[in-house]
Amino acid sequence: QTGEDSKFSHLLTVLRQAFSSQDSAIIFTQYTDTMDFLRQELVQLYGRQLACYSGRGGEVYQSGAWAIVAKERIKRQFRESTIKLLLCTESASEGLNLQTCGVLINYDMPWNPMRVEQRIGRIDRIGQVYPQVSIHNFYYDGTVEAKVYRRLRDRIDAFTSVVGNLQPILAQVPTFIEKALSSADPEEEDVLFSEFEDILDTPPLQVAVDDLVHRDVEADVAELQRPLPPTPLAWADLEHHFTTSPTLQNHGFHFRRRDDRQVWQLRGPESLPPILREVTFNPALFGDQPSLQFLSPGDPLFHQLVQVLTQESRGWVRPAEP
Repeated sequence: QTGEDSKFSHLLTVLRQAFSSQDSAIIFTQYTDTMDFLRQELVQLYGRQLACYSGRGGEVYQSGAWAIVAKERIKRQFRESTIKLLLCTESASEGLNLQTCGVLINYDMPWNPMRVEQRIGRIDRIGQVYPQVSIHNFYYDGTVEAKVYRRLRDRIDAFTSVVGNLQPILAQVPTFIEKALSSADPEEEDVLFSEFEDILDTPPLQVAVDDLVHRDVEADVAELQRPLPPTPLAWADLEHHFTTSPTLQNHGFHFRRRDDRQVWQLRGPESLPPILREVTFNPALFGDQPSLQFLSPGDPLFHQLVQVLTQESRGWVRPAEP
């Protein structure tokens, strides 16, 4: 009603402070509409140094308009500091690793605290170039979200202990917030928060926090320090086996190398839309080009190809229709 957006004003202050010592920053929003509002306001300040990363793909500002570009380009230019400020939605909370960035701003706070951890994991990971990263969580004072996150922050130290036994407890947070938001009765809200306090005071929470360092963390470190046994097949072996397999070719799967790198165009039978896919077996290449399909255990198409090979060896697969 005053005509001033206090959250956006605070964002500008945080960005000015961040860029006095950092080269880049990433801003997470919960909704695409919020991202579009921010880019409309921030493009006046940052111009071509501003970019977006969402379910629509990568977007950059050029020739006075926003243009769709490959996500790989956004990732590369952000690492090279050609892009200074990156606006993201939840689509960047998984798979986008930006260890060259030391500042992350959660402009919208998701109801599930585990989503906050996923966002932070984009920069707080092995290979981070800064000795310390800054995380800024924005929420309007006096709202249900603010009350919940403050209680969580006080109890579990800004989510640093959100692992192991804490997950079943935190899984109840979105449901709690939904109930509190749908309540128009202040007294009912007080009752809900009292129940929430009881959840936070349950023994599993105290046990998880007290024993976290001694049990969970030390166990994880010990597991990481164990030498890994050699794998029976490297990704290059899988690539050679799949791309040269007569069996797959007989069933309508044809690999064609796109260029001198490990990118393949896979054409499947008519029963497998879309007909043409760009795939790779190389995990490092997939890390740089997330728009590719990574053929590895866990990918549905990979398992479909394995099933064709396995069933053919048993002699009961019917060849694809010509």
